[in-house]
Amino acid sequence: METSENTTTTPSSIPVLSLVKSAQQQHGLRHGDYQRYHQYISRKLRRMRKSLHFQQGNRSKVVPKKLTPDIVTDPRFIILAIFEIERSWAYAMQLKAESSTEIRKRFQMCSRLRKAVARAELLCSMEDALSLLDAQTKLELRAYKQWIRGILFFELQNWAVAKEHLESAQAIYDVLLQMVDEDSQAVYKSRIDDLLPQIRYCAHSIGDETAATDLQRMRNQAPDGLTLLSELQLDQLLGQARSRQASQVSEVDWLGTSIPVKSEKAKIAILTVEESKSELEKAETLQARLSIYESILKLCVEAITSVRDELRTAIASEPSVTGDKNTASVVASSKYGQTLGSEKVSRLQLLYTYLQYLKLSKTIDRTLLHIETTISSLAEGSHKRNQLATSAYPKPQELSRLYDTLVQNFQEIISLPCLVQDHIGLKDLLYAKMLSYRSYRCYYLALAYNCSKKYVECSALLTRAIQHAEKAITSLKHSTSTWTKAEECIAPGPGPDALSKSLQSLILQAESEDFTCKAASMLDKVEENGPVSITPLAGTTGVDPSRKVLTDRLDIYVDEKSVEKSFNNFVYPFVHLPPKFRPVPVKPIFFDLALNHINFPSLDDKIGLKASAPSKSSGLTGLMRGWLWRGSEPTES
Repeated sequence: METSENTTTTPSSIPVLSLVKSAQQQHGLRHGDYQRYHQYISRKLRRMRKSLHFQQGNRSKVVPKKLTPDIVTDPRFIILAIFEIERSWAYAMQLKAESSTEIRKRFQMCSRLRKAVARAELLCSMEDALSLLDAQTKLELRAYKQWIRGILFFELQNWAVAKEHLESAQAIYDVLLQMVDEDSQAVYKSRIDDLLPQIRYCAHSIGDETAATDLQRMRNQAPDGLTLLSELQLDQLLGQARSRQASQVSEVDWLGTSIPVKSEKAKIAILTVEESKSELEKAETLQARLSIYESILKLCVEAITSVRDELRTAIASEPSVTGDKNTASVVASSKYGQTLGSEKVSRLQLLYTYLQYLKLSKTIDRTLLHIETTISSLAEGSHKRNQLATSAYPKPQELSRLYDTLVQNFQEIISLPCLVQDHIGLKDLLYAKMLSYRSYRCYYLALAYNCSKKYVECSALLTRAIQHAEKAITSLKHSTSTWTKAEECIAPGPGPDALSKSLQSLILQAESEDFTCKAASMLDKVEENGPVSITPLAGTTGVDPSRKVLTDRLDIYVDEKSVEKSFNNFVYPFVHLPPKFRPVPVKPIFFDLALNHINFPSLDDKIGLKASAPSKSSGLTGLMRGWLWRGSEPTES
């Protein structure tokens, strides 16, 4: 008897938050499916009541039973009560998701939350009388009750009371975080992170101006550690906070034109774009910056869809409009919508164009961020040189695809109607930037062909990349620019000076890769045709090539190790110093002997001299003297 009494009076520890979080993650809430989670809890409660013999009637009749301290003799009764609260909360969240289309379901949602709060208060009222619960479990039950009460007042928009209960739950979880071991701390940290956005939103609704900024910072800095449910809650809270701030936006100034903004979603998108500039500067990680861009683009798409639908309605209601009224392209061909004779259509057309410009600009910035991240992740020297990927990079097609996206985005911006077409300077700047990114696209396409050993195509594309880059540099010069400083500021991407500098590096790198491509092509041909047979010079057979200087082995291929070895064998490895002496042919001496055999006619009668008798010394000696010394003809004395 003493053993059984000790067993029943020993306090039990129930990890309330761990049980709830585990069930949520495994049965639907990982993907935000509240209906699946609600159905799972209903089945679980049915099984637990049956095992505890605590069934509420039978199939034909329902007999409700309430928990009392006398009945709770097993810790499973506490778990049963917790999941009853969870079932009411899950059904309330399911109704909340459906209340966007059916407003009446919001009242039922509040009713289910009140039922969950009543059950939580009943459970906490029994905790003092329950000896089987330890102190940690009682603290968890109190935190759970404060949390569910905070959720009720949050949905009832009683911000002050909701903030008070949520902060109370947060304080209790902070205490529990210090009590448990390291393995169990992750669950409590996750719950505290889930509570912070709701607390900050309550503060924002009360009047705290910095709360909306804190919500955005939470969303940007911790996306990896959040579950999908937490992300959805944060996005929903951010949307509600921005809706309250969007009422301050009434018009926007773009290219010297004031555009009225009346669409609620357009106001939110414009406000988010303006706030994102400072948020991007403060973002420390790549994931944080990408998250900011994703949220901006999502809001821009929603705003564009809303304005397009409003524009279609305006066109359809305009009696002077003929043709296809289901698309907004009717307005695109008109200048400011003047041909439609409607001020509203003109305003909507300008706003529609401006939102498209915002979306394309932020898409370009996001793509440039992807390119910068990819290049920075490469190893310097082997895969990267001059802030560009080299032919050693195995996946140049990825960068080529990103630059192709940039070119398409610039083409779409250039083709936007209305104000973009009227500002020739802005259009020229956009075209120069598009030409710059075309050169990058050609460069990385060439590297992709190089990886496939298509050297002819690679060399041609590298030449085309150099041509595009040179044209872009000429167009980006300040001496030939036609754009203003304001137009330069709103154009997406880096400025003309920075872009020109990067293009000069691209030209140098493309020329280097072109030489590498041609060398690889020659080596490839050698491999296809077999090794080249070279006849060695006479007297060089069997001699180590590394024992020769460069001028003696020009017709012999020597590997790099032998070349390095030759540097150690010779002081001057390229030529012989001093050079070796050898006989060489020089200019020969020529003697003119033909003149001695020519008999010229006598001119004695012309000069009045008598012919002399033949010399006594004539003969063989005289003949030889004539040959060697060209002696004169003998004269008569």
